[in-house]
Amino acid sequence: MSEDRLPPDTEVLFRPPSPWERYRTTILATLGVLLLQSALILWLLVERRRRRRTQAALGASEARAAEQRRELAHLGRIALLGELSGALAHEIKQPLTAILTNARAAQYLLKAHGAATAELHAILEDIAADDRRAGEVIDHVRGLVKKDGAKPQLLSTNEVVSEVLGLLRTDLHHRGVVVSTRLCEPAPMVLGDHVQLQQVLLNLVMNACDAMSDTPPGERLLVVSTTLGEDACIEVRDRGCGITPDALASVFQPFFTTKHDGLGLGLAICRSIVLAHGGHISAANNPERGATFVVSLPRAADQRAAVSDDRLAPAMQDRDAG
Repeated sequence: MSEDRLPPDTEVLFRPPSPWERYRTTILATLGVLLLQSALILWLLVERRRRRRTQAALGASEARAAEQRRELAHLGRIALLGELSGALAHEIKQPLTAILTNARAAQYLLKAHGAATAELHAILEDIAADDRRAGEVIDHVRGLVKKDGAKPQLLSTNEVVSEVLGLLRTDLHHRGVVVSTRLCEPAPMVLGDHVQLQQVLLNLVMNACDAMSDTPPGERLLVVSTTLGEDACIEVRDRGCGITPDALASVFQPFFTTKHDGLGLGLAICRSIVLAHGGHISAANNPERGATFVVSLPRAADQRAAVSDDRLAPAMQDRDAG
């Protein structure tokens, strides 16, 4: 019988308590825990979505930054080639002129003496050598102008030094700079991007030449050396004006320059490229005169498993400070 059908003043004895009356505290506690868990789960879902959005935005930002660094490094190489345009034109013109001279000499021999086998053989060898030299200059220029995208490869630091100095030979001659190379044997091997490492050395050599612009012509000595220790090192030592103590700490910072017409990006690009290769770059004044820049790179055996293509995206950084 329902209690609703009883008279109002009826006294009910021995009535069994309802589940609510018996377990009210437990039910309320359970409901509270469920509500708390639901709120916590909802908060975690919101935070997860927010974190994913942040990670996506960060990934997109890093990709844009990497692309901007690649573009800046490419522009840095274009600017370097602009400075070297006269010397490069002379480098290419020399072998082409030699080819023309040898070809005319061969024509003269054929007309005057008939088939002079020994002389023609020597002339044709000279033509082939000069042609190869012109082709190598053009290949180096193309490699520097093209955008990044090369795969890391096993490189000899001695070869990188020789290629860069060969490319700059005419410019160094016009500047009156005497170059001394001290390349260690066996050649230090590194794993890296050929064009980017050439760009680093090009910047350092050009800056060293600029630093020696006020040095008397007979004293403009540039020493480029490679050493092999825990790391593979390339040193560029000049006899220029050196770096002031206050500038020494900021020389690799973007937009810091001591040149009147410099942008302050060259050394910053160099630092970014070297860091991307897992190495480091430093600068110090020489005890007697000038400054020395040292690029240290992990040896190939130590770096083979560590370097990836993504790390080699150059970054924003020229010893424009020099």
